[in-house]
Amino acid sequence: MRYVGLAAALLVLASCSEGRYEPGGSFFDPLCMPDGSVVYYEYPNKDGKYDEVRANKQNCPWYKKP
Repeated sequence: MRYVGLAAALLVLASCSEGRYEPGGSFFDPLCMPDGSVVYYEYPNKDGKYDEVRANKQNCPWYKKP
């Protein structure tokens, strides 16, 4: 039973790590759209490419310089 709890804890931690959804951020370090709203996953265009990705970390209010 101890191993099941450890495995579950490792899966939860792995799901919150960076790089899970590229080019998206992680749960603790998300990306933001130009209006400042948080985005955890940005979908590709019709061709399946991320050519016009607008979400990035510089759009987040906590990354902007005063």
